[in-house]
Amino acid sequence: MTSDTRVQGGARGVAPLSADPPDLDRSCGSCTLCCRVLEIQALNKPAGVLCRHNTGTGCGIYTQRPETCARWHCLWRRINALPDTLRPDRSGVMYSLDSRSPTADAPDAACIVGRAVHDDRDFDRPETVEAFAMFVREGSFPVWKVSERGAFLVHPGL
Repeated sequence: MTSDTRVQGGARGVAPLSADPPDLDRSCGSCTLCCRVLEIQALNKPAGVLCRHNTGTGCGIYTQRPETCARWHCLWRRINALPDTLRPDRSGVMYSLDSRSPTADAPDAACIVGRAVHDDRDFDRPETVEAFAMFVREGSFPVWKVSERGAFLVHPGL
């Protein structure tokens, strides 16, 4: 089921749901895409601009980072069912569980957001298609695809 809900840019500030990631063996490694993709209002950092505190391998203010950063976690790190090829810097898509919808005209509610960080064509990779299908099959949350072209509701959730 697809909606034609769209907005240009498709990204708003992110207020994640959970402060504690599960105890997984996954680490960010060299991936720092969240430091570029997300808007961080507390740092006056717009979406799409590399955070001035990014060291190239992590956060230079990690122990004093804003609450928004401390509470946000990449779903690739949280869900072992997502293969290693879906790490955001490898796949071009960053998945998160957000506490608000990525569009102003949609109700604020918990949702899964897959953001294309480079190109919409990254949504077409077989492993990315399967990841979205997995989130849709689970069905509890609305599922969104977000790219430079806008935000598209893939599944409305319960």
